[in-house]
Amino acid sequence: MYNLEIVKISNDNLYKRNEIKFHFINEELQTLKKNKKLILLLFLPINFIFSQIGDLIWEENFNDLDNWIKITGNGSWGWGNGELQYYKEENVSISPIPSEPNNNALHIFAKNETGQEITDQWGNPLNYTSGKVISKSNISVQYGVIESRVSIPDLDLGGWPAIWLLGTSNYAWPRNGEIDMMEMGSRQSFRDLHDEHNGGNGLNNSNVNQVVGANAIFYSDDAVTPDNPSGAASISWDPDDDDCRPYYNYENPLNDRFVIYRIYWDDESIRFTVIDNEIEYDLYTEPMQINDESNEFLKPFYLIANLAIGGLFTDANYIGGNGLPISMTMPASMYVDYIKVFEWNNKGNVHLGPPNVEGESLGLFTDNTSIYNSLVPEVDSHIYVWEGTLTDGSIPPFEGENGISWSTTGAGWFGAGIMSIQPVNMSNYEEGFLNFRIKIPSNVSFQVGIIDTWGNQSYVNFPSNQLTYGLSRNSEWGQASIPISDIRGELIDLRMLSYQFVILETNGTNCEFALDDIYWDGGTIEDLLGDLNQDNHIDILDVIILVGIITEYNGYNSVADFNSDGSIDVMDVVLMIELILG
Repeated sequence: MYNLEIVKISNDNLYKRNEIKFHFINEELQTLKKNKKLILLLFLPINFIFSQIGDLIWEENFNDLDNWIKITGNGSWGWGNGELQYYKEENVSISPIPSEPNNNALHIFAKNETGQEITDQWGNPLNYTSGKVISKSNISVQYGVIESRVSIPDLDLGGWPAIWLLGTSNYAWPRNGEIDMMEMGSRQSFRDLHDEHNGGNGLNNSNVNQVVGANAIFYSDDAVTPDNPSGAASISWDPDDDDCRPYYNYENPLNDRFVIYRIYWDDESIRFTVIDNEIEYDLYTEPMQINDESNEFLKPFYLIANLAIGGLFTDANYIGGNGLPISMTMPASMYVDYIKVFEWNNKGNVHLGPPNVEGESLGLFTDNTSIYNSLVPEVDSHIYVWEGTLTDGSIPPFEGENGISWSTTGAGWFGAGIMSIQPVNMSNYEEGFLNFRIKIPSNVSFQVGIIDTWGNQSYVNFPSNQLTYGLSRNSEWGQASIPISDIRGELIDLRMLSYQFVILETNGTNCEFALDDIYWDGGTIEDLLGDLNQDNHIDILDVIILVGIITEYNGYNSVADFNSDGSIDVMDVVLMIELILG
């Protein structure tokens, strides 16, 4: 029997990044080079030992902020809620937890502060600053038990802390989905509605420090109303008090001490709980069931922590409206000790970093061009017309059976593009090209561009009647090939693209035109064969990932195909082990 020992290194970067060290014992692994059949024994020890350690997938102990991006500003209308705080980087730090020596935490603090730059989007002055961090492009989670230990300040009145997640997809909110693990500071009307359950006393006398809730938000056609044009469906919207069960604690309010919050998430449901004084309380009568309407929750999400001030969630003032005055004591500190992810019902995945890079070429809309990978419309991408500026045209395709043909609608401009459902990493195309064929009248000037998930846009111009990027303007089919170095501009994040192709016209020229054979090429492949966790090393961590690919059949991965035979199997594990042993 070949033994496999797991050694977890706590409180350092290796552990926090799920880099679990594996030691083979008694030098028996050397025998594997002589008897490759014994590699099969790896499967049993790995599965057995993982079950013994509770299936911890990833842990953030907040010894640094390497996995997090600090957010600044007040967003659009106070982040869509009329919030009164301006987020500053200086309001986020790693700090020791008071009364817990040698234990660091994410420290977010709010304070009274004004300044020339502390304004809303219209330039109106704001009186508060606070902090917010997100893990977008660094950490994404799909399923699992997600747990966080959090201490919030005295919120009475106006504080709104939250630990939550947003879907990584390129859809706008709420179609990307939102999961609120915990949020406090809710309105009195919400607290009174539910206070006959889960610790409530039914007397309508709770304050904001005594109650915590959770929520999930997704898009629903049934939720679209004149007052809710976004179609946001919220499971906490429970006017009949049937299911929503926020937790109440009158004797020992939830502020200025640590409480643990959890979600249990798989492909069927999401359960929300709070653990207070080692007792776990459900925040809904039953877990939320995931169905076709809420399939946003079948995709990855990224993590967020913030401390807002005011806004429509609270009874306090908000931008453009009046509520109760902000009276919470400031400065106010929120601490997040850790965030952990465990497997749940044999499911759970944490992805480190941006999406994996694409191959040598990526087809966006093409039938016959030979490409490495492709986005399939209505499967993993959408072709969008912006604001009804185009309607279907009648020009036949250039190649194959599929083409795009549009006519302008007289809106004075037009815009359209191809958007991937999930972000696409094209960072290996810095020396590549965006290619497309177009048939458009020669007198029409237009632009072609790309957009990243941060909202940055960059375009190149195609003037009328001029040869540009190889495109002859003779009103017939022609091909353009744009260097990515030209189209990316200064701000585009090629690691996180949402629109891989955009066409835009702003002069108001009416026309009919067609597009076809749209693809990127010239991508460089620098992935080290077998480097499945992309840390530029081949080691036992890559072996574990490879075993997972085989046992769960996560699809073909060329980096995992160590012997390049077109399949991923035990022989790839054998060869990887041999390489590690030298």
